[in-house]
Amino acid sequence: MLGDALTGLEGTGGEGAGTDSASASAGDTGEPPPQDEGEGDFRVPRASGRFVYSASTVSDSVAVIDSSNLAIDVVAVGRGPTVVVPIAGGGSDEGRVAVLDQGSNDLALLATTSDFTTAVTVREVTAGANNLAVSPDGAYVFVYHDVDGPEAQGPGSDQELTVLAVASDASHAMTVGAHPREVVFSSDAMRAYVITDDGVNVVPLDALGMLDKPDVIPVVSDPAVDPSTVEVHVAADRDVALSRVEGEREIVATDLVTRAQYAFSLPDIPTDLDLAQDGSFAILTTPSVHGSRFYELPLPVDGSTTPQPYGLPSEYVGLAQLSPQGDALVLYSRVNPFGDEAPAAPGLQANRGGVAGGSTGGSSGTAGGSSSGSSSSDGSSSDGSSSSGGGDTGPSPDEDPRQRVSLVRRDETGAWGEAVTLFVDDPIATVGIAPDGNDAMLLHEASTTVQPAWSYTLVDLSKPFPVKKRQMTEASPGPVLFTPEGDRALVLLRDDEQGVQRIDLVDLRTFIVDALELGSPPEGAGYVDATDKAFVSQEHPTGRITFVAADGSIETVTGFRLNDAVKD
Repeated sequence: MLGDALTGLEGTGGEGAGTDSASASAGDTGEPPPQDEGEGDFRVPRASGRFVYSASTVSDSVAVIDSSNLAIDVVAVGRGPTVVVPIAGGGSDEGRVAVLDQGSNDLALLATTSDFTTAVTVREVTAGANNLAVSPDGAYVFVYHDVDGPEAQGPGSDQELTVLAVASDASHAMTVGAHPREVVFSSDAMRAYVITDDGVNVVPLDALGMLDKPDVIPVVSDPAVDPSTVEVHVAADRDVALSRVEGEREIVATDLVTRAQYAFSLPDIPTDLDLAQDGSFAILTTPSVHGSRFYELPLPVDGSTTPQPYGLPSEYVGLAQLSPQGDALVLYSRVNPFGDEAPAAPGLQANRGGVAGGSTGGSSGTAGGSSSGSSSSDGSSSDGSSSSGGGDTGPSPDEDPRQRVSLVRRDETGAWGEAVTLFVDDPIATVGIAPDGNDAMLLHEASTTVQPAWSYTLVDLSKPFPVKKRQMTEASPGPVLFTPEGDRALVLLRDDEQGVQRIDLVDLRTFIVDALELGSPPEGAGYVDATDKAFVSQEHPTGRITFVAADGSIETVTGFRLNDAVKD
């Protein structure tokens, strides 16, 4: 997630629409309540080269800001520009972006040279489109209607999309499956996969001129299943689609070349499916009041593939977040299967009383407790008890699993090692891991016992026993920006009623947090690789962006939507 705002877990496409039913009891139904990861849509300025591009639907223009000196050029585009996406292929001193003009159903391609001259090319695209996807090499731009986007389709069809070949300036129209939600590219930019409610459309990019209705491949074993309950991930470089149906034990892997399907039935119902960044494996998380498990499924799959189980006998976890390198795993829950009336764990009270650190293992309720929560490759605990269906094993109903997080790392053999469980003070809303994999940030739900009610927790994943720090805030934290090197983070804080409008500047090496008050409410954040500057866009009638340099220096530009920019 380099240079992008963290608004939840990484976009996966096709996620089930389960709600966070914290009051449901897995013990009553035999089925774990669904875990809602939560996603957001923040249409903020984007960076390419040393430039930042900010679209204005009011003036039908795009402001091009030179992050090195805050010089500004405003260029006209089509009506209602919204989505801005960088296009790879330019130098560090050049910028290239695609801008979707939703009001005029066209696409503007902007190219900015090193001498700060911007050329604009406009091309017609499919009506009703609300999202863009660009191939890794910048050669192709997919223009489509994302069913998860903020706008309804209106008249027409959401199954029509346009593919623009940038170099040849050729446009290709095609029809895909119902309700597309994501476009995934292979790293060599030879294939695109369009994830839809009907399945996955396979688009060979070297044959665009011969396509009108690219093949759609079903990715579930039952074609009658409700698409809103299906979560789909595509490992593009492995040509594999993985699907999970809410409430079902079966995971289906589909070979997108041969169309062969492989079904894996797990002992418990998985509530989360996560794909490693390089597509080499997937993680399946199965919560249970008798002790949870997670499974590693190597990719690609064949008839001999078997998911490898790892047990968390004293924990209830239903969600997982993988580090970018795939060598660390953060497991947590957003639901309490025992009911909301369950009392807080004694260890949480100890932490609130000022005891540093957390506990390892799941059965001890005191800070610095015993390490009974270790994981093993056969799904059993270190003392031989079963992690699932063990009768008297499992997490205690006196402890709220939403206020615990389990950390697992790969050991020297390549297997997942023992888990370390930490107590946190408030329920976890979402988790993000820095690009270098060394640190995690836990964003919390509001506290019901202390003021200020909001907080986030920083966790050092590089140490044998993770150091953690709670940072309390006056407003709900997020979105979050990690710098590509993983050394810094920006946390956006906004509460219009209380007048909170600031960012927390987090040094991830020391966990020291500096507050930066803003002149306007923050909207989103981004990063400029060429100048090593983070930026925060703000809600302002004429536009406002604050740049934060690596040395902490601050610069703000205001008024660029009216082409009368003022530096602060």
